[in-house]
Amino acid sequence: MPMAPAPSFRGHQWTYNPVRGSCLLLLLVMSNLLLCQGNSCLSSCPNMIDLPLESLTVLALNASRLSHNIFKHSRIMFNEFDVKYAQGQLYYINATNSCHSNSLLTPEEREKVLEANIKDLSKWILMLLYSWNRPLYHLVTDLQSMKEVSDTIVSSARESVKNLLELQALIERQFCQIIVPVRRKMLKARIYWCGLPSLESSDEDVRLSAFYKLFKCLHRDSRKVDTYMKMLGCRITNMC
Repeated sequence: MPMAPAPSFRGHQWTYNPVRGSCLLLLLVMSNLLLCQGNSCLSSCPNMIDLPLESLTVLALNASRLSHNIFKHSRIMFNEFDVKYAQGQLYYINATNSCHSNSLLTPEEREKVLEANIKDLSKWILMLLYSWNRPLYHLVTDLQSMKEVSDTIVSSARESVKNLLELQALIERQFCQIIVPVRRKMLKARIYWCGLPSLESSDEDVRLSAFYKLFKCLHRDSRKVDTYMKMLGCRITNMC
């Protein structure tokens, strides 16, 4: 698989309980709603129009570096698992048809991404980042001792978590007015990951298929985040 291009703005628990997961997400949504009650959240948001071009450029470069790192490490994890466990197997068939993030309907088509505005791009980025918090957390905690999770995968997963949280915080700071709408949409679309039981299955074929899907979906979504981030940087710096 070819290396991804460097960031550029030019050229354009052992058993998962879905009820508990939904309740936790609802609690988080409600806490955000309370924090932003009375438009306090909106008033504390930075106005990017007032920022000098130099500051906007540094902000965009930092965000693009983080998104590129997430994509890079997702590629490392996928390739590592693919070479060791998926050669000659049919795990790739329909692997991304049941990604837990599919119902977010974040576009892959270049034309739609090129037409997107700053608000849409920032929403898509934040939704995808939120949707991968849980799977990556389990990858570096509950699953790190499993034979399918090599040291290389654990190391890349840890870096992905670190970069994901940094990028998430950066987007939240600059676009805090979209946090509540994003959480609402995720709650309405019932976005939650429930793949842990399959990853811990005693059935090897079920387990390997689940790991393949996890890494394949992560690789696809991290590519989306990286693409959206490049376009967002292009938009906010007027360097398209």
